[in-house]
Amino acid sequence: MIDDEMAYFFGLSRGSYGEVLGELSRTKVNSWRTSSIPLAEFWQPANLGAIRRVLETQLADFNPEVALKFFEFPTEAVWNGKRLGRPSMTDIMILDADWQVAVEGKFTEYLYGGGETVIEWLRECTSVTDVQLRRDVLRAWIGYIRQAGCTTIPTVGELCRSCRDVAYQFLHRTASACHMANGSEGRTPVLVYQLFFDRDDAAHVSALTSFKANLRRWAAALRLRNMKFLILSVPVVNMAEARERFSSKREEMFDIMRSESTFTFDFDGIAVETVVDTEPSTGKEGC
Repeated sequence: MIDDEMAYFFGLSRGSYGEVLGELSRTKVNSWRTSSIPLAEFWQPANLGAIRRVLETQLADFNPEVALKFFEFPTEAVWNGKRLGRPSMTDIMILDADWQVAVEGKFTEYLYGGGETVIEWLRECTSVTDVQLRRDVLRAWIGYIRQAGCTTIPTVGELCRSCRDVAYQFLHRTASACHMANGSEGRTPVLVYQLFFDRDDAAHVSALTSFKANLRRWAAALRLRNMKFLILSVPVVNMAEARERFSSKREEMFDIMRSESTFTFDFDGIAVETVVDTEPSTGKEGC
């Protein structure tokens, strides 16, 4: 079934899950607990029906079996006609008739903090030119969110004041979800943070709770609206077994998925939380 052509993409044309696994095996993976591994396992063809049921109360008529699913989807920061810096690489971008869904997976990453903030990212600059470049990158990201009508933040200056403690990755993931959405094609932007956790590890559960609080705070600071922002908390039920089997594995995990399961999830235990919901649009705002 992994080579059934069910609209999976990683830069190739056939659209099979097997192709995606082959490309993922060529990416850099730090450990067997890197989030791209459970994310790929979760979004396999056999799970798409269950995923649809998990999300059906939030995303009406969303059908992941026929939607286009792009792994490692790039969104370029473009300002004044120029591509700036590195693209934002969304873990999975899913497109169907009504929804544009940007999925960001996390597993053990949030155990070590919320990530580099906007102000920390700006303070890395070593020259006036670098400062200007990074401010233009911020203009591109907030511009995408504004063009979709999904924030009331008017300028990059206000972004830096209001969102200095927002994780920089959260900003450009949100921009990726919003880019060219709420437009003529009729797709509503959806940002999904999919958080995998060891349900038998109290420290992991505590870190999950803390990270979800950060996500809510960042969404409030960005003044998100006219979109959906969902948090999916996904229990992993076989961590001890997976540790014993895969602790020395990395990229090989994607090849293993061709013939056997790696992580096991409690689909009945998945919590879906709505942080931001769609509201009637008052019209597009310029940037």
